[in-house]
Amino acid sequence: MKKAVKLLALLLAAILAVTMLTACGDEVATEEEEKKLQRAQATDAAITLPEGLDPEARFASQFNEAGATIVFNGINDYDTGYFTVPSGSMTIRAKATGEAEGMKSFKVAVWKKVDNGAEYVANTTIYYYTNGEVNTYTLEGLDPAAQYRLNLSYDAYRRRIFGQMQIDGVAAIA
Repeated sequence: MKKAVKLLALLLAAILAVTMLTACGDEVATEEEEKKLQRAQATDAAITLPEGLDPEARFASQFNEAGATIVFNGINDYDTGYFTVPSGSMTIRAKATGEAEGMKSFKVAVWKKVDNGAEYVANTTIYYYTNGEVNTYTLEGLDPAAQYRLNLSYDAYRRRIFGQMQIDGVAAIA
């Protein structure tokens, strides 16, 4: 009888392990699909830093009539300040390099200001290559009356990204 109970326990453990592995596989596939759908595309447009914006700053931003320019050096995870998107559409051009050769991309996610903090805006994570070339992506359907911020990050602890961004279609909060 003890042998039958042990075999049953072993069988249940094997079924549980197979079920968990299957679920992990589906989750990875979904994440990869999202990356493909939200990957920025190469562009010929340049990023020009406005006068007074320090290209060596750890993180600095400057707004103008067209949008904002951001510099980031040696960050792993950073949030911008809040801004508005008056037309409901913003285009983010970015160029970056990674600290390690194997770093292929970093991500930018949009967060909306709410009463008790901020909430992620669904389907707004964009992956930008860290190959030193300018890549672009346009997000549409944002609420012109809302306040947003961007989160720039790389999914590896202790690895940093260095780069610049131009965000067209945003305005500083007065």
